[in-house]
Amino acid sequence: MQRRSFFKSLAAAVGSSAWLLQKTSQAGQFPAALEALPKDSTAYWGLIKKQFLLPEGYAYFNTGGLGASPYHVLEETQNMMRNLEIYPAPGYDPELWAKTKGLAAQLLGAPSDAVALTNSTTEGNNIIVNGLPLAKGDEIITSTHEHVGLSIPLLNLMQRQGVVIKVFDPDLKRGPGNVERIERLINRRTRLIFVSHITCTVGQLFPEKAIADLAHSKKILFALDGAQVAGNMPIDVLRYNSDFYAAGGHKWVLGPKRTGMLYVKKEHLDTLRPINVGAYSADGGDLKNLTMDLNPTAQRYEYATQNSALYHGLGKAIEFITQIGIERIWQHNRLLAEKLYTDLLQIPGVEALSPAEEEFRTSLITFRIPGKDYRQVANYLINERQLRVRIVSEAQLEGIRVSVHLYNDEEEIDRLLQGIAAAASV
Repeated sequence: MQRRSFFKSLAAAVGSSAWLLQKTSQAGQFPAALEALPKDSTAYWGLIKKQFLLPEGYAYFNTGGLGASPYHVLEETQNMMRNLEIYPAPGYDPELWAKTKGLAAQLLGAPSDAVALTNSTTEGNNIIVNGLPLAKGDEIITSTHEHVGLSIPLLNLMQRQGVVIKVFDPDLKRGPGNVERIERLINRRTRLIFVSHITCTVGQLFPEKAIADLAHSKKILFALDGAQVAGNMPIDVLRYNSDFYAAGGHKWVLGPKRTGMLYVKKEHLDTLRPINVGAYSADGGDLKNLTMDLNPTAQRYEYATQNSALYHGLGKAIEFITQIGIERIWQHNRLLAEKLYTDLLQIPGVEALSPAEEEFRTSLITFRIPGKDYRQVANYLINERQLRVRIVSEAQLEGIRVSVHLYNDEEEIDRLLQGIAAAASV
């Protein structure tokens, strides 16, 4: 099976080369063509879909794992990387860096000086978890549905430093029930509540503002893992009143791999001590006099040589999704996801795992077929139906997750539903 799938993929890649060259030659025409079309028309979304290198007939439903970059973002990134080899220079262009950071801040709804550019959501999570002044016996509350990008840093801190990790199983029937479950875990040793804004498991949107209000009423810090949010739905970290917010650039933002962003509330810059530092982290350091002054902004969490081409590409990706409109993308994704969720309920033998309340469902929908091995079902959809989904082994859910983004359409949802029905009927 694996050998046959490999040669199928190889043939598809070779066959698509002429199509790829044709698309690439049209790169400069995209913005003008996009603006000329009626918003939310079939032609509008069809043109957007053509900006990606995804093969014809292949439905990509795993943006929650990794996003596909538009080809003009790839070109911008590759061109800058090539130029950096022609004219090698240490450091980076501060104006370009500031521009990208400004775009990232706009995406998060934050001031630029409160945002640092990172290499992933995971790095941002590690900066938060390891930089706070936590002592042995201090407690952190999180959910059982966290991605390894958060769960592993928390467990490592527990083993290394002796903090206590308390977990709750998300309430999938009542969104506000998650606030109640968190509140029951709080005691005088609770120092931090750290959860995903949207869970990677079933796509549940946590009531972020209510959790923040609860945390702050008890003088507890609150952090959000926004890996499944940035580029997927509008973000307003100031309205949430979160103390920290970590996000990535290579999922829903569609940027180059190994890019991310971190928001730190200004009043906590001195509370959250950077663990990894180097060039750019400090305004000055003097070994002879043993003095150092950290940068007064969130730049203190940035350090060392960076691949500025990747962050240039990140800026271009943010411009791309901003031009389309984050709210428009969110509505597009939700319409398709709701169609999937509703129609899944009509397939005999299929169980939907995503939240029962529409208000707390998102563009990630998870299901399972009781009595069937979820890995075999996923392999069938991927290899036999060309529908790229993702298994969900976290929290022993044994489910299959579908991530719907701007390059998906209703025809692909119908194909997916047909594939699921076929898998359930065998």
